[in-house]
Amino acid sequence: MALFVFGAGATRGCSFVDSRRFPCIPPLDRDFFTQLQRVANPKHKELVSDVMQDVVELFGVNFEATMEAVFTTLEHTIRMLKTTGENRDFKASELTKKRDRLKQAIAVVLEESLTKNREGTSSVDPKACEHHKKFVTKILQPRDAIITFNYDCVIDFSLKTWGSYKWNAHYGYGFNLGPGGRNVVGHDFWQPREPSPKPETAMLYKLHGSLHFDIKGDDDSPHVKLKQRPYTKQAGGGLRFTIIPPEWHKEFDKGAFGPLWAKASEAINRADHIVLIGYSLPPTDLHSTALFRTSVRKAGLKSLIVVNPDREARRRTREVLQRGLNDKTRILSFDHFPEFLAAKRDMWEI
Repeated sequence: MALFVFGAGATRGCSFVDSRRFPCIPPLDRDFFTQLQRVANPKHKELVSDVMQDVVELFGVNFEATMEAVFTTLEHTIRMLKTTGENRDFKASELTKKRDRLKQAIAVVLEESLTKNREGTSSVDPKACEHHKKFVTKILQPRDAIITFNYDCVIDFSLKTWGSYKWNAHYGYGFNLGPGGRNVVGHDFWQPREPSPKPETAMLYKLHGSLHFDIKGDDDSPHVKLKQRPYTKQAGGGLRFTIIPPEWHKEFDKGAFGPLWAKASEAINRADHIVLIGYSLPPTDLHSTALFRTSVRKAGLKSLIVVNPDREARRRTREVLQRGLNDKTRILSFDHFPEFLAAKRDMWEI
């Protein structure tokens, strides 16, 4: 069984990304606020301005903060105020509003960068990536597994469009379906023309949530709605979605996410081949690093493929997954997604 791990670099590398035509491109953690300021849709002007002002208040005018740094700062400041008490400059209620605006800004950037342009503004129609199409049609096989830490739905739309006989949206996300499968609704929209039978479906574990997840209910029996419009809000209010923000204290072990992380751990352990695409196992993400380090089967990998132009990221990946390597493990590196796709599966599936 092959396990594919998709990070932000996989979305950044989509075939439709061209900053010369559309300046706002899928963000990375380090340039999120650069991309946010490139949003052209006038309906988001006020939110973009408010979020940028929030960050200036926290980090100063000439800030170089990443998205994760801002979320983590807000998280710790809110927690600190519970101990030290509020002061004139920072109130917990205002910091919570800043955090909520920043979450909405994630959807704004993804809408701008991942949907088709209509008369100069974003739309509800997703752009199609030729690289993801080739991955789904030529590389992915039934019963394979995908782990992604991305909030976007590029891989979801690709499975819906080209995943016939390989993907079943009702079973494939790994949620607890409950009696009669009633805990998960909205999956019909995300089904391919010919859904895979349940035992054959590829699995897609979105461990940090998704902009099309709307999860409600208690921890024991959460109800999951798979929305048709991941990025675009309806009239009034903010966009509802369920994600685990890039904070220091990630609540990955609660509600619907606990079982997903457990099933992802099982998939890592079962994998004979692990392919990481645009994901660098960042040292700041201790939860994800621990998941891979402890779940990989000892000396069980037949191949490890890292698709990433960053040499240090490739080294760190090998170090985290060292436990799974043996003297016969085939280790391959590719700089970019198209290069990996050009190599047939039998090159690494030995």
